[in-house]
Amino acid sequence: MSNSNSVIRDTVEDKQQQPDALIEGTPKIIGDYKKQGWAKKVLEKIDNPSVEKEEDGVVSAKAVLLSDEGTYYPAFLSISIKDEGKIMGVYFISEDKEAYSLIPFELTSNSLDHSKLLPFKYRTLEKIEGDHQQINWPDFS
Repeated sequence: MSNSNSVIRDTVEDKQQQPDALIEGTPKIIGDYKKQGWAKKVLEKIDNPSVEKEEDGVVSAKAVLLSDEGTYYPAFLSISIKDEGKIMGVYFISEDKEAYSLIPFELTSNSLDHSKLLPFKYRTLEKIEGDHQQINWPDFS
């Protein structure tokens, strides 16, 4: 298991190298927890801030997704503040040796049943100013 100083890979070199699980086939996505606290613990192990401002009014945020089956998935969301909180991207977490990797939602169809996650019900770990989609924060929206 990774130590508490784990950080999501974010270098050009790492982006060009695919995690072993992707090369071999289906990545093991972290999640499907029966308790929200376990998904939150995974996110807390990753040293990235809860919310990071990116370019063009987009933020990257740690979030917990709620499935239709009542299970929870830790994830990172790209949220457009200029579009009042529109989700631009969803990235699930996979552990690759001693680091975590982000797997785009579009690449998870072999390992996750997308129908139980759509439409997305989520809550970010921190309230995001300008996000009008999360009307129930800190509850799931």
